[in-house]
Amino acid sequence: MKKTILFAGMMLAAVCAQAQLKVNSSGNVMIKSESASANLTIGESGTNRGIAVSSRQSSLYATRTGACVGPTVAPTIDAYNTPYSYFYCIGLKGQTYSTTATSSGRAFGVHGEAGNTTNGYNYGVFGSLAGAQNGAGVYGTTQSDYGVDTGGRYAGYFNGDVKVTGSLYASVVTSTAASASIATGQVALAENNATSENVSDKLAQLSAVQYNLNMPTALASTTSTTFATRVISDTLSTTTMGDTVEVAYPSDIELQALSKNHYGLMAAQLQQIYPDLVYENQQGDLCINYIEMIPLLVESIKELKAEITTLQGGNGGGAVVMSRAMPSATGIEEAAAVAIPMLKQNTPNPFTENTVIEYTLPETVQTATLYIYDMNGKQIEQIALTERGESSVNVNGGQLSAGMYLYSLIADGKVVDTKRMILTK
Repeated sequence: MKKTILFAGMMLAAVCAQAQLKVNSSGNVMIKSESASANLTIGESGTNRGIAVSSRQSSLYATRTGACVGPTVAPTIDAYNTPYSYFYCIGLKGQTYSTTATSSGRAFGVHGEAGNTTNGYNYGVFGSLAGAQNGAGVYGTTQSDYGVDTGGRYAGYFNGDVKVTGSLYASVVTSTAASASIATGQVALAENNATSENVSDKLAQLSAVQYNLNMPTALASTTSTTFATRVISDTLSTTTMGDTVEVAYPSDIELQALSKNHYGLMAAQLQQIYPDLVYENQQGDLCINYIEMIPLLVESIKELKAEITTLQGGNGGGAVVMSRAMPSATGIEEAAAVAIPMLKQNTPNPFTENTVIEYTLPETVQTATLYIYDMNGKQIEQIALTERGESSVNVNGGQLSAGMYLYSLIADGKVVDTKRMILTK
């Protein structure tokens, strides 16, 4: 009998030693774990948590069986947290992060996907701002922070640069129009320019350019025009473990934009005149704040209106009269009452080796220069013009690469005209 009891005790001890499920004296449950810090611990993971799960696969998988019925809002996983004092209380946290930078893989802190319900009511990620306090339904940041004071209530707030590859539909306001107060030092534009060149003269130095958008590299390398998933995947080298680069296919408006001509100002030129309106992005490209050019255009119109009023007043209130050249008794034309500089189109155009640019400069012009720019706005040549009247310069294309170029005539600090020329090889 004693041998039987001893054998049974030894078997029970062996079973306990190999047990996969354990309950300690506090009531905490452990499955394949020696840690009892959580109410339920599966694998070796975590401290001070209700349930801690450690796995080489998906750590936790939850699915609703059958149709979603019952309450109007019925989440598969419901995470609720009551804010307390000064603590950072997070309802649901998702983190995918490598302590060292790698060149492969993808990391998503939160990945949401939704679809095929009522048209227009499918949201991959839904954020809502409740209560009466300021904040944001969705907050995104490129900084190492846990949020900033939004200063208002917003559906979305972004602390850092925001890039949109598709079209952006919004009412755009600048900080001056949106803020309740403006920083000290505000002064009327006319007063600020009282002792310098007026706005009209400054804007007259700018050149409008026509350009086209480039097809994204990943799209240009394929002949396909439609994709079921609207995503293009290019396989990388084996050094990235067969990873892929995904490029969003352009929207309908973006496709139209690729086929149309676009118009803008030369950023490098504007930077010399109004440097506050030109910014440089992370890629080194110059960007123009066109919104804040509107007040300058308004001021320019006011200046031109004042000049017209002055001229009309000096002519008895009638229309402004401009004289033109008239033939004399000898048959030789007299000089025009109002002589203006002119820039002609280069010939031939396109050209392969040399081209001639003709121009006209009145004797009253003190200094004149012909500038040649590439399509990125970079100045590649500067030619001082010393002759007056009708003259020309010869441009040798041997030192230039094939492509389109812009050339501008600037007389006494003012842009007379800008034209395009094409060099072929």
